[in-house]
Amino acid sequence: MNTPETTLFDPQEARRLAALYGTEGYLFETVSPRFALTGTLSPYDFFAIVIWKANRTKTKIVRGLASIDRTVEALMRDVSRASTPADKVETLLQVPGIGLAMASAILTVCYPDQFTVLDYRAWDTLHSNEVPDLPSHYPSTTAEYLQYCTACRDLALRIDLSLRDLDRALWAKSWEDDLLGLTRDMR
Repeated sequence: MNTPETTLFDPQEARRLAALYGTEGYLFETVSPRFALTGTLSPYDFFAIVIWKANRTKTKIVRGLASIDRTVEALMRDVSRASTPADKVETLLQVPGIGLAMASAILTVCYPDQFTVLDYRAWDTLHSNEVPDLPSHYPSTTAEYLQYCTACRDLALRIDLSLRDLDRALWAKSWEDDLLGLTRDMR
């Protein structure tokens, strides 16, 4: 008979749980390839993405799915079948509670070579460094988000990084600048 203690300390289960600690690794090493194979996401994997991007929105999205009588699996099958990047974004935006930033996170996990996370830190880094072909302001429409993705893909190609690594670098640059600003006069 398995007790909670023996289940928790089963080596295979412990490794599975340890992998969940690094949520981003789980999302891009497990969820992304699984989506590529199945064309859908389980509620568990879908909400792992939601919580990774913005934990505070998970309840709104649960209610949003219920309000339009959609399951996660059906929604993500529709995303998978959408013929254009804009249609993929718009399919997600039909769910109350899913905004452009959340849609970008879901699409980034599902299509990591095509989409990137829309994030204020990354945007500020790109904008302050005058990266060409960005929208003139923080993206608020599907077209502006797709323009942002194109500018990021072009930059990633120019500097020989994956789109995901570029996103990490942009976020880290903003984070580091904030930290340096905070600690500059401390000795």
